[in-house]
Amino acid sequence: MFEISQRHFFRYARGIFIGTGSGVVAQYFMDTPIPFSFVEKHPAFVRQFYQHFGNEKPLLAKDFFTLPVDDSEEGLGQCLIVSCMPVTGPFYFEKLLEQFRDALNSGSTIVQMSYMPFIKQIRLFDGLQREGFVIERMSTVFFNIPPASVFVLRKL
Repeated sequence: MFEISQRHFFRYARGIFIGTGSGVVAQYFMDTPIPFSFVEKHPAFVRQFYQHFGNEKPLLAKDFFTLPVDDSEEGLGQCLIVSCMPVTGPFYFEKLLEQFRDALNSGSTIVQMSYMPFIKQIRLFDGLQREGFVIERMSTVFFNIPPASVFVLRKL
């Protein structure tokens, strides 16, 4: 995730990391050339974030779907969005598609990790591709269980 994300640092003044979870991936985004805000809604993961990283890093204990699409600290516009948020199966719904579409239309690039290795199995990506957005699978970690793929979503 980090290696692929850092290719986009030069394009943005800030980043937002969605779905910090246990912090396994988020830890790599603590000291980057662009400042990141971190988003996690699950109370147990919020507590774990503060235990591991303290109060120095901005954590938004909010739901992704409540974030505005603007260029504020909490906004999804004009930034690099790094997402470990689940986007498949029961986690997929139209509001997710709207938030991603609006962020992409507002000049953002999204780096998304998914546990589904084949892009055509992901309804969100299919919907965005039909609308003309570019979705590229950049990497797949087959030894992860389940396999994890990293995608970059952007507007042409």
